[in-house]
Amino acid sequence: MSNSGGIGPDSDDWQERLRAILGSEAADRIIEHIKAQGQDPDALMSQMLNPASFALVTNQIQQMLGSSGEGPVNWQLAERVARDTITSRHLDRLTAEAADKTRDSLRTASLWLDAATAFNPATGPNMAVSRLDMLAHSLATFRKLLEPVGANVSRAFSEIFREQAEHMPPQIADMFGDPAGFVTKMVGSVLGVQYGEALAELAAESFGSTDTGVPLTEGSSAMLVPTNIVNFAKDLDVPNEEVLLFAAVREAAAARLYTRVAWLRPRVIDTIAQIASGFEIDMESIEEQARGLTEGLSFDPSAMPELDMSKVFVLDLSTEQEDSVARLQLLLSLIEGWISEVTARAVAPHLPNAVALRELFTRRYATDNPAKHVWQAQLGIELAPRLQREAAAFWQQAEQRLGIDQRDALWAHPDLLPTVAALNDPASFFGQDVQSVEAELDSFLEDLFNDENQGQAPHEPGFGDPD
Repeated sequence: MSNSGGIGPDSDDWQERLRAILGSEAADRIIEHIKAQGQDPDALMSQMLNPASFALVTNQIQQMLGSSGEGPVNWQLAERVARDTITSRHLDRLTAEAADKTRDSLRTASLWLDAATAFNPATGPNMAVSRLDMLAHSLATFRKLLEPVGANVSRAFSEIFREQAEHMPPQIADMFGDPAGFVTKMVGSVLGVQYGEALAELAAESFGSTDTGVPLTEGSSAMLVPTNIVNFAKDLDVPNEEVLLFAAVREAAAARLYTRVAWLRPRVIDTIAQIASGFEIDMESIEEQARGLTEGLSFDPSAMPELDMSKVFVLDLSTEQEDSVARLQLLLSLIEGWISEVTARAVAPHLPNAVALRELFTRRYATDNPAKHVWQAQLGIELAPRLQREAAAFWQQAEQRLGIDQRDALWAHPDLLPTVAALNDPASFFGQDVQSVEAELDSFLEDLFNDENQGQAPHEPGFGDPD
């Protein structure tokens, strides 16, 4: 074989070329790894860097990565990884008895809630689902939340790899075809694996469709995962039936809120996606991890590397981003506070351990929220209701001062909801004259109704922002 190109069985500079591609540290690790396996690095690498062999290897890698479809994340792979993860580690069997008991609990919850809220029940059926079913119902929303992050990460990797490709020997660069396109596909698959594992974790721990602080499922059904609730209840000094009923009331209350307040779910989901898409990427971290990706997939295609997403995001937020995060935290707190207060009111006459259960669930959402570290790791933001206790106290006062109907009417439009200052000082929101608050609310709702008939509806994107 000719050695004119500097690559072939007789080449004596393949180590330098490998360093040009991967960097000295990564190349040396590979060489030591090959030696540790009892193989001859010269023979192996000469074969790997032979154009025909390298083309075969890259083709095998592409087949392993599969088709990512449209977009920066291989969501087909993500779904497959999520299903495989649940099947191998968290597979549950939903018996007919458990499903019936769960649906009965949701029906009972709906009856109790009739006395605690003005919102009518959700229009969809009550659902008891397995973890695999929860995964399937959550995938579309999960994808919408993480797609913007994946796009930023993929774009950054492509830019770095394109710069690295300019320094590759032509013989190596030509073997990749389009280096940027190759790495985009590779990163899309790596993200698919990580997102799939994160989705499986949510499905394996969430009590229901709104348990993560974000409404993961579309539609208007109350949905519970009985296995996860049973696992939570087994270490408590409270009967399983009470824990299930308490979780059912919370889920049914959330379903009513998201179903009857048309602007709420789009506002939460779109705000999260908007914040995530605006995060800047740490290019130094991307450059460092790009070498790791190249090392992993070039020489051990079966071992999919991981991205350390905690090092990907630039943590310095712009003023606009800080405002968006603050508004999101406030909205999540108001949602959680309302659910907590309405649930407490609904279960008080029926569950002996109502007070203890409320405190258990409050602590769980503040400290052990199943999605807290998932969202932080993958989105770069903390989706936690930091003011949930203050919000619950506000909704309690709202009921005392305005009544249930007027309390729930505050959800008619974001501009009616309290600010952070109002949560810290509810008296400033209601004032001394409750009748004036009621009159102001009635006037606002009347104007809002007239605006709906003449123009933009309140649930349409962009219609007002909470203070």
